[in-house]
Amino acid sequence: MRRDHKIVGITGLPASGKTEVSKVMEDMGIPTIRMGDVVRKDAPRIEDVGRFADLLRKKEGMDAIAKRCLPRIEEILKDRAINIILIEGIRNLEEVEFFKSSFSDNFILIAIDSPDRKRFRRVLKRGREDVTRDFESFKRRDTREMNWGIDRVIEMADMKIKNDSSLEDLKKKVRDIVEMLV
Repeated sequence: MRRDHKIVGITGLPASGKTEVSKVMEDMGIPTIRMGDVVRKDAPRIEDVGRFADLLRKKEGMDAIAKRCLPRIEEILKDRAINIILIEGIRNLEEVEFFKSSFSDNFILIAIDSPDRKRFRRVLKRGREDVTRDFESFKRRDTREMNWGIDRVIEMADMKIKNDSSLEDLKKKVRDIVEMLV
């Protein structure tokens, strides 16, 4: 495995801004692997994505989705010009441990933090089929992710980005972090 690369993991509760962070990094030429897309690709029906992710983790281990990302990461790393890869959507300690054991000190975890009400408004704007429409259901989704251990993952992040103001402010914070990493 190459030692001149950085694997940047992004974590955060639903609608905290992970996708916006990914877009900024992609615009900077950084390849992105979305763990949610890995799950959605294999889920039998779009409305069962959360349950399918639960089933995968129960059947194959809490790091099942991380393991499904590894072949794609290894493929991207074959390109010597790539020195940063982004993994969006890390949810639990086992995923963090899997990536740390796979990439050692080259793995950096960044948590995105955003207030609950702002996150809920973002979810409503998305219009995805697999998303709830009321605040109580939204908070139940947070609870499911807390049960996976995302709260501990957020706490242990190497860096944190507070996403509580404008999109331009978030973009600037992300660009500053990428500049620091390269």
